[in-house]
Amino acid sequence: MRNLAVNLDPNQVSPGLLGFIIVCILGVAVWLLCRNMGKHLTKLDAEYQAEQGAQEPADAIPAQPLPK
Repeated sequence: MRNLAVNLDPNQVSPGLLGFIIVCILGVAVWLLCRNMGKHLTKLDAEYQAEQGAQEPADAIPAQPLPK
């Protein structure tokens, strides 16, 4: 078995097209995950705001002024 790595120059070895494609796929996957997470956080915040509004005590609602 010959050692093929002996003749390789480490300054001329590059990841090539396959490495570029893999990095692009990972970038798109991260972008899609971040977009999806943003949608879920928006929905979670809306649910939290609705829950906080339902838990306010009745005396915290400002009273209507009496008509004159």
